[in-house]
Amino acid sequence: MPTGAFRLLLLLLLLVHAPRPAAPVPSDRAALLAFRSSLLPPSRAALSSWRGPLTPSWLGLPAAPLALLRRLRSLDLSGNALAGELPCSLPRTLLDLDLSRNALSGAVPTCFPPSLPALRALNLSANALRFPLSPRLSFPASLVSLDLSRNALTGALPPRLVANPDASGLLLLDLSHNRFSGEIPVGVTAIRSLQGLFLADNQLSGVIPTGIGNLTYLQALDLSHNRLSGVVPAGLAGCFQLLYLRLGGNRLSGELRPELDALDSLKVLDLSNNRISGEIPLPLAGCRSLEVVNFSGNKITGELSGAVAKWQSLRFLSLAGNQLSGELPDWMFSFPALQWIDLSGNRFVGFIPDGGFNVSSVLNGGDGGQGSPSEAVFPPQLFVAVSTDMTGRQLELGYDLQEATGIDLSKNELRGEIPEGLVAMKGLQYLNLSCNYLEGQIPSGVGEMGKLRTLDFSHNELSGEVPPGIAAMKELEVLNLSFNSLSGPLPTTDGLRKFPGALAGNPGICSGDGCNAYSRMPEGKMAGSNRHGWLGGWHGENGWVSLGAFCISTMTSFYVSLGTLLCSSKARNFVFRPARMEY
Repeated sequence: MPTGAFRLLLLLLLLVHAPRPAAPVPSDRAALLAFRSSLLPPSRAALSSWRGPLTPSWLGLPAAPLALLRRLRSLDLSGNALAGELPCSLPRTLLDLDLSRNALSGAVPTCFPPSLPALRALNLSANALRFPLSPRLSFPASLVSLDLSRNALTGALPPRLVANPDASGLLLLDLSHNRFSGEIPVGVTAIRSLQGLFLADNQLSGVIPTGIGNLTYLQALDLSHNRLSGVVPAGLAGCFQLLYLRLGGNRLSGELRPELDALDSLKVLDLSNNRISGEIPLPLAGCRSLEVVNFSGNKITGELSGAVAKWQSLRFLSLAGNQLSGELPDWMFSFPALQWIDLSGNRFVGFIPDGGFNVSSVLNGGDGGQGSPSEAVFPPQLFVAVSTDMTGRQLELGYDLQEATGIDLSKNELRGEIPEGLVAMKGLQYLNLSCNYLEGQIPSGVGEMGKLRTLDFSHNELSGEVPPGIAAMKELEVLNLSFNSLSGPLPTTDGLRKFPGALAGNPGICSGDGCNAYSRMPEGKMAGSNRHGWLGGWHGENGWVSLGAFCISTMTSFYVSLGTLLCSSKARNFVFRPARMEY
């Protein structure tokens, strides 16, 4: 036996048989430091809760010595470099066990749960556990929180994770970010005490069980990024306490069910990247608590429903990559807490509504968007945090959208000019209006958007000069004004040099001494004969003949002459008669 392990075993034996010291009990942290640095045993009360990092000499899970600590209630060894497999000889008195963020490998043994009959919380996340979970694996009814996420577990989910679903007090079940396959077992929907169910980022298939509505205490359901098919079940309306519903990244189809309006507490609804069709049903207006809505990457059609206007708590809305049509409604930007809106990749027509821009305090720079450019996430990502309150047996949930603000109306069929109010929102960090049919000049106010980091007006029909303020924008990281009809000289500052290609496809743009009077005119409106030779301004307003008229006139003359030669013998004799030689 190694010397260090022998000394540790001897110490623990002395501790078990030692009388309770009369001195005051030190803190948990002080007791652990004393235990690691000397041979003086800490009190039993101090070792009833063990938390903290281990020294390099402790690497590996000392299961046998720990089993001697018969009064140990809480053990937290997270964030170390513990290796090896899970033991079956931990203290049976353990209530809370946290071995997350280590290097534990192998399988979850079937002897592990029975060896801890009083366990309330088990966290084995972010390890290297693999192999399927045994069908006989069953946790005690006392378990409140089970987290096996971020491992490499495979196979099907066990049909009964808890011994008695009716008597179970399980609040949190997190098996996300593994490699589980097969269908979601019906036994999961029998654990009626569940408040959080996370099965995201696996390889689960089949349909969402219709019995999911039996989980009436459920507050968070995340089945995203699997291979689930079928429709969004109407039975979800039975989960009337639901706050977070994430089903994105699956193969769900069919239309949205109007029964979902019963989820009046819902804050986050993510159905992105599925095959959902039909329109946004008006009954969804009943979900007035919605803050994050993501329907992107589906097949939703029709005009933008008035149900959306009822979501007055809306912070994030993405309908990108659908088949929505019609004009943008006047209330599109009139959400007080709006932070991000993405309507790109649809078939919207008409003008950008010129109103409601001053409603959102976030978009107007009142708060949010204070992070440095390196911290920006475009589009913002959604993170849901979960913790368990053991005292009140309640799940604590929250989410973070990061600090990113933006508007994306690209890849539509919008026309008209860019509204002045749109570029007056000083809190915007991302603005994309590319691939439309917008015309007119770029509003000069765009240069005063001090927080803007991405600006894309490419592939439109914008004309006029580049506003000088754009070159002076210090936070700007991405600029694309290419393939428009911009003209005139570039701003004299060097701010545009860090964006090569930002003005490609604008032949009217010039710089330096090469600029002249004609360079200030938009492409296609050059006057005089300097640009096109003898045709002068053949395609401009000042040209004496257009290219089309010239081509039609030439072709008409050719075919008339050819027809005359073919149909008239006199004309042929005149043209092809022999030449007479004169001397």
